[in-house]
Amino acid sequence: MPAPERRIAAIDIGTNSIHMIVAELRRDGGYRVVDKEKEMVQLGLSSLGGAPLSDEAMDRGVAAIAHMAEVARGWQAEEIVAVATSAVREAPNRRDFLRRVKEAADVRVKVISGEEEADYIYRAVRSAVELDAGSTLLCIDIGGGSVELVVGTAREIYFTASEPLGSLRLAQRFRLEETPRSQDVEACRIYAAEHLRKAAKRINLLGFDMCVGTSGTIQALTNLAATAETTAAPALRTLSHGDLQNVVRTLVRSTLKQRVEGMGLDPKRARNIVAGALVLDQTMRSLRIPSLLVCSVGIREGIVESRLAGTPQRSGNSLRRKSALSLMGRSDCDKRHARHVAKLALRIFDQTRMLHALPDEAREVLEHAALLHETGMQVSDRGYHKHTYYLIRHAQLRGFTEEQVILVANVARYHRKSPPADEHPNLEELSSAQRGDVEKLAAILRIAEALDRSHKQSVRDVAVRFNGNVRFSVRTRSDAAVEVAAATKRAKYFASLFEAKVRIEVS
Repeated sequence: MPAPERRIAAIDIGTNSIHMIVAELRRDGGYRVVDKEKEMVQLGLSSLGGAPLSDEAMDRGVAAIAHMAEVARGWQAEEIVAVATSAVREAPNRRDFLRRVKEAADVRVKVISGEEEADYIYRAVRSAVELDAGSTLLCIDIGGGSVELVVGTAREIYFTASEPLGSLRLAQRFRLEETPRSQDVEACRIYAAEHLRKAAKRINLLGFDMCVGTSGTIQALTNLAATAETTAAPALRTLSHGDLQNVVRTLVRSTLKQRVEGMGLDPKRARNIVAGALVLDQTMRSLRIPSLLVCSVGIREGIVESRLAGTPQRSGNSLRRKSALSLMGRSDCDKRHARHVAKLALRIFDQTRMLHALPDEAREVLEHAALLHETGMQVSDRGYHKHTYYLIRHAQLRGFTEEQVILVANVARYHRKSPPADEHPNLEELSSAQRGDVEKLAAILRIAEALDRSHKQSVRDVAVRFNGNVRFSVRTRSDAAVEVAAATKRAKYFASLFEAKVRIEVS
């Protein structure tokens, strides 16, 4: 009997809507969507711009995610990946929401940055739109809280921008939900143009050969622009700027009732569609876009694509890896040593999963911490691990959430000298669960770094075995006495943390 196909669920917790797909991963590298769920929860209703998520919005969000998780488990999905965007990202009470989701749905939500959001969207678009070799694509996604702009090719992303121009955000800010006033419409146009100016200048300099629009807002506008003869929506449709402008003229003169009853819009979508139309109109003006392809994929498909490519966001083109390698390249560290330590650390991580029980996301944190662990050397070789923490923490690494930066910085900081201690101020920004992750990852990194103590790559590999104690068998290409001695010393923290006897030996 052939092995059953793997299934995963991807949940996109947006400002306006929560989407989920359940995908069946095929052995040929593709996937098939077997189920979809969508709830227009409007998490960001009355809470954008630094205000906390309301209790009512959190109730709706938690209930929707719990239902989706139940559907996913009914499909026997082996993994549920949930990400949250601007509404949760900006909320001061986001930890309360994440805790409630974990308790109610047993789903761990990852809050992603605007750049990471754009990266997921672009992954999805590249899987849905065929790009000619050398062609450059511009992707526009209008969410409830932000607009993502991405320029790239089939292999590489050149530019990303995330602007606070989401349809729900602007509908609330400029009072466009009911019957819009002309002065509010004009104010919204000016606001959008101002926020787009810098990104538009950069994108116009880069140039692009085609443009793709995603998101429910752009699809709804395309539906409004479609002729009455249209009977079915193809996977890719075209929306011209002229047709959009006709829709905008109708929308800015409409009432909420007309948009719902006369245009057939969902009541919640109808409250935000005027703002979304104005933003798309201004984007096409600023970037001189005559028409765009409209695609139905989004973050959820991007999550699946990233899983097919390996662990999340670990492709050579990912924003996080590129920004980490860029910081490493700008520092005075030994790059070859850093890459070798990262390799050894990941080998130890993979072979000790039964001991540390950390998720795949922690593996990526460990890899980036290993790559960057010596960057503080460019400040001073005295106490450089503390300088490393400071540089990573404040380097504005692209593609990382704030929480990911904090974790990477702390793991790198503890690759040498004293292990984490209560009196260290940098630990105050960590939750108890995050501190536990840092301790485990630092214990692994300390051994990996010691196994290349002389920076000569004398240890080419390491195997971990369990036989009552933990045995690290190092495979060498030259004399590694210095490395074995250093690793034996560093392994004391690992042994204490995991309550196990540790032995370092040459295979």
